[in-house]
Amino acid sequence: MRFLFFVCLLPLFSASTHKYYVSTTDMFFKPEQNQIQLVVRVFTDDFTAALSRFTSTEIKLDPDQLSENVISGHMSSYFQQHFQLKSPNEPTVFSFVGWAYKQNQTILYASFDALPEMTQLEWSNTFLMDVFPDQKNIVTLSTSGAKKSFLHTKDRIFAKHSF
Repeated sequence: MRFLFFVCLLPLFSASTHKYYVSTTDMFFKPEQNQIQLVVRVFTDDFTAALSRFTSTEIKLDPDQLSENVISGHMSSYFQQHFQLKSPNEPTVFSFVGWAYKQNQTILYASFDALPEMTQLEWSNTFLMDVFPDQKNIVTLSTSGAKKSFLHTKDRIFAKHSF
């Protein structure tokens, strides 16, 4: 009888769990500073896989394996390629500020500086989509008057906000 009970439970244990691929980005528009500040939160294991593919070498986010400057350089290049502002008149200046670990997440800090005066903001966010096709990126834009969220997927990488 016990054998039959375990045989019936076996399919439940063999069912694979579905992993969700989600990142969150807080984007702060600072018109008085002509700047957009970004805080991106990604799962460390997912980001490690993306950086490894991006650099074509196995990356571990461990300062004992690579120097912090090398890791930051890879992160900055990846960030710059996968989070872009669309500026109609002038190119934007990207600055990678740094990164930190928090539990199983990597938090990235960056900004776009010396922004021209704008009435509309358009950006793309393809973070981790090169590795995980089901990746979803949630961006929350905070302005002086409002807070609005946007969802980026492989079919919808651009978002737009008018001021």
